Amino acid sequence: ANELFGMYPEIFEVADIRIHHPFMKASENMDSRDWIRLAKLINKSLKDNNVQGVIVSHGTDFLHYTGSALSFMLGKLNKPVVLTYSQRSSDRGSSDSRLNLICAARMALSDIAEVMLVGHATNNDDYCYALRGSKVRKMHSSRRDTFKPINCKPIARVWQEGKIEIIDTDVVKKNIKRPAKVDAVFDERVALIKFYPGQNPDILDYYRKKGYKALV
Repeated sequence: ANELFGMYPEIFEVADIRIHHPFMKASENMDSRDWIRLAKLINKSLKDNNVQGVIVSHGTDFLHYTGSALSFMLGKLNKPVVLTYSQRSSDRGSSDSRLNLICAARMALSDIAEVMLVGHATNNDDYCYALRGSKVRKMHSSRRDTFKPINCKPIARVWQEGKIEIIDTDVVKKNIKRPAKVDAVFDERVALIKFYPGQNPDILDYYRKKGYKALV
């Protein structure tokens, strides 16, 4: 907490923050065991009446995978769960970490109980988008507005001063009386196969023999 306060003191003017540090790992090295661990930890905060919302800081490369996994594991939420990131490190003048973190705190205190990804809406430091965790994708390796909604609209625009403009009204609203339920399970026996002309169908037999449950 002291390290966070030293770098971003203004965040504590927005919210009273508790720090949990479950693990440190490059996002491209994460797997379903990490998603399960996160979901269970988040669920404890969702059941805590003193907690208004949850922020998860995360690397950018596989962030959209975590957002999707948590969306399904956490189901219909009672409080906001916000994932945020930094495309550029905090020691750079062009870092996006400050705006993303403050906007994430604003959404964590909002009345939208969804798994959301919050970060720069444009390449400038003007405002952020809150994007649906299950319908978002990283589109660029360095742009600060790298994350884009897929087949849907952003949930909201959010400014660091606290203004929130709702774009998609079809969202789950915050309800602290709703019991938090987590379904923190994941079956990895699913394969993604890229099809090409003349492909040998023997690959299907391989997955069948290995006991896979589904193929995409």
